[in-house]
Amino acid sequence: MTISTDFLTYFFLFACVLYNFLLCPVFVISEFLSHRRTKRSTHSSLANSGEQLPIMTVMIPALNEERVLEGTLHRLLSLPYPTQLEVLIIDDNSDDGTAAIAEKISATHETAYLLQRGPDRSRRGKGDALNCGFSYLRATFPERDLENWVIGVFDADGRPVEEDFLAETGRVFLDHSVAATQCGVRIRNGHNLLAALQDVEFLAWSFIAQTVRDRTSGAVALGGNGQFIRAAVLDQLSNELGCWDDLSLTEDLDVGTRIHLQGGRIRFIHRWVEQEGIESIKVLFRQRHRWAWGTLQAFLKYVTTGRIMGAKISLAKKLDLQYYLSLWVVPVVVFISFVLSLLNFSGLLYIENNFGVGLLIANSFSFVPLVILGLLWAKVPAYKLTYLIPLTVIYAYHWIPAVILGWVSILAKKKPSWAKTRRFVVEEVREWL
Repeated sequence: MTISTDFLTYFFLFACVLYNFLLCPVFVISEFLSHRRTKRSTHSSLANSGEQLPIMTVMIPALNEERVLEGTLHRLLSLPYPTQLEVLIIDDNSDDGTAAIAEKISATHETAYLLQRGPDRSRRGKGDALNCGFSYLRATFPERDLENWVIGVFDADGRPVEEDFLAETGRVFLDHSVAATQCGVRIRNGHNLLAALQDVEFLAWSFIAQTVRDRTSGAVALGGNGQFIRAAVLDQLSNELGCWDDLSLTEDLDVGTRIHLQGGRIRFIHRWVEQEGIESIKVLFRQRHRWAWGTLQAFLKYVTTGRIMGAKISLAKKLDLQYYLSLWVVPVVVFISFVLSLLNFSGLLYIENNFGVGLLIANSFSFVPLVILGLLWAKVPAYKLTYLIPLTVIYAYHWIPAVILGWVSILAKKKPSWAKTRRFVVEEVREWL
């Protein structure tokens, strides 16, 4: 039996190769133009406008986070912010020292608050904890101007890097067309190889793609760490279905998509939050299974129902959102390609392809220039490139079992479950790639 794999070549050419190779030059050109504009506008009207920055409240949902929470709180509360900065720790019925740490910090900082959730309503996922936190804030400050109030979301291990992180984030919201912002993410325990590969992942696929999306289609995605949403937007979402979908395993992706569908504008800002990378393959697969499952939930909720294409937003944003939420197809097609190759090697069937081996190889490694660009942008030493690039190629294939397991979970109609990510104690280590 002979099978033509031309259809696979077409798929990879249009779904991967063209997209990846377009990202690189667009990123370089947009970065060059952005730096030129920044130099010209260093003392621009925005910096001298005198307009007061919005009140900023950072919510931190915490379940058994005693290993990392205190460092995060100290870092956030030490950053300068010209208006009012608040931190709300949402203790999700922890059974370690999380509550004691939060109580100590809230007792010594007037703008640090602790919300403790009892056993009757806790451990139902991050989205549920965030909804509870926002409801608490609305009840605590009922008269506050929602248009000039920004709600941030940090994981318990998230640490802003730059001293002006909060101030620059607040300035973006002086543009009242901005509904939300997302910052870049880095991994702070890059001394561990597995964690370092996660850093490459955030640098290449996340940072470069988010930058390009911000400056082209505008379809920036929200992530778990370092997201900020205008309180008025959250209030509007809460009147619809609740701010965060408490059944979604990727509540950040879901809420960002809903903001876009309502016509909101999300910006990606070049400020960084560092988080702890996973140092265990088992823990990594557990996390990526949850991410894949949550992405598939969003695909079924927004793509297959036609909600994206039916929304009153630009065509560019529609196409970008459709593509982004459909990326799970790539690992599945790669898996099919592996199976066909194995069957061909075993003699059970024969494969023919009219495009030749060269194009197939180029298709397989089309994301490598993206990885190289991300590493060069981060000024990674040349000797590290020699092993990080090939290892990243291998590392990328972990998405194949993650997506397959995600589909298995959905087709089996399993109840979404939120497994807590294990923390690794690296408080004193701060090594970039």
